[in-house]
Amino acid sequence: MRKLCDKREGERVVIGACSPEVPEDPLRGDLEESGINGYLVEQVDIREQCAWVHPSVEPATAKATALIRGAIDRSLRQEPLEDLSFDMAGAALIIGCSRPGIQAAIKIVEAGFRVYLLDEEGRGHPPLERTPANQDFGLLAGHENAEILLNCSVEAIEGVFGRRQVKVHTVKGPAEFEVGTILVVIPREAFAEDSFSHSCPDNASLVTAAEFERLLTELESGVQSLRLFDGAHLSRIGFVQRVDDDEEAGRSAPEQSAFVALAITQALRLKKLRPDVKIDFYVHDTEGLLRTSKALSDSAARSGIKFSSLAAPPDITCENGKPLVRARLLGHDGSTDIESDLVVVIGGRKGPGIASKALELLHMGAGEDGTINDLARRPAADLNRGVFVIQTSESEEDAARAASHAESVASAMVRIMRQRTVKIPRHVARVQEFRCRGCGKCAKVCEHGAIKLVEKEKGEQIAQVDEQRCESCGLCRVACCNGAMALLGYTTTQLLAQMLGVIEEMSD
Repeated sequence: MRKLCDKREGERVVIGACSPEVPEDPLRGDLEESGINGYLVEQVDIREQCAWVHPSVEPATAKATALIRGAIDRSLRQEPLEDLSFDMAGAALIIGCSRPGIQAAIKIVEAGFRVYLLDEEGRGHPPLERTPANQDFGLLAGHENAEILLNCSVEAIEGVFGRRQVKVHTVKGPAEFEVGTILVVIPREAFAEDSFSHSCPDNASLVTAAEFERLLTELESGVQSLRLFDGAHLSRIGFVQRVDDDEEAGRSAPEQSAFVALAITQALRLKKLRPDVKIDFYVHDTEGLLRTSKALSDSAARSGIKFSSLAAPPDITCENGKPLVRARLLGHDGSTDIESDLVVVIGGRKGPGIASKALELLHMGAGEDGTINDLARRPAADLNRGVFVIQTSESEEDAARAASHAESVASAMVRIMRQRTVKIPRHVARVQEFRCRGCGKCAKVCEHGAIKLVEKEKGEQIAQVDEQRCESCGLCRVACCNGAMALLGYTTTQLLAQMLGVIEEMSD
């Protein structure tokens, strides 16, 4: 415990323990009960970061000391804050009328809360034979707290955590309702039906970056039996950024840059393993995207990887059993046919259906291979504020696992709604007004509508953050060219102090 003797005087606590994700919330709660502000508490992971990775005591102790020194320096620059409070609606939205969704709905209605169960046309009907899902669906359909809307679509999800207004279109017309928590059940098969609107039936020669990552990891592990990497079969790879015209305007530059940087890293790893393989990159706005990952792209170019800029979204077809990318390149007249043994598609891939639409409206885009990170085991404060996601498939084993998962998710949803008022850590964006020039870039990139420009004085405008809507994504911080946006608890000053503290300790 250490005191900072200035205008922010208060006790700081730095804890050296295990992963902060495990004990942090209980520890912070106990400290707050003793009068210490929870935002002045730093926890350092010296178990996984030090004890588990160093074979001898000396280097482990030195590293632990450096990490704690950095945490102390950061904590001295933290400020006491109060959590955000949200009123909670006593209703839940469940999207996906499959066994996990139905079981979660039953548990929630039995706890006394209302449930809206939605599914789209062509789905939303349990199997006709006697199955657990069929029996549970009949039980749910007769419950007074359950409203089942089949053959419908989600039009909008608005509002803030705890009070989200959902607008749907049903066969009987539009409907609106308010919910506090949301569960989205993702069928894995949906993402395999329509990957990139291509006409190449050979899925082995057309993969996403996530699928390529699995192949690459196996190759690095010494697995040589992969058909794509056998002998001389793989001689040329094309990395192609697949961005449709209507998506390109809505997808943020930082997101595009992140996808491209990931793909470049993969290309370099492959080049190290197979120097003979020719690798070509075809991306939109080559200069702009590669500028943000210049060190990577320069290293790739020195390794013989060729970069070309696309003038328009490419078409991917299949000829003679190989993928063919037909694209219009900047500086070239007409279309260019790009032949490769393997095409890796750069960029997010959206699966069809009501589940994907809901995640899009909640700004929780699917991963590159159409999957969603397992969020249900994380604390409620980190669940995109009340949104849970479960993956399932038609296989009996996977469905049973998802159904069991649904039980724990439903319990978490009930716990949140029973609180009536939920407190969330105040890790939100803040405007440093002395830096803001009112350009509005932060407001344009904010997907949650949390930032707007307001008049300050003499006609000057300045950005203002609605903390109730802010999801702490950090896009505004990246977009701001003046360094006016900061995330509370993660300001540049605080993070630099932490890094410099570690460096100074290690250099002593």
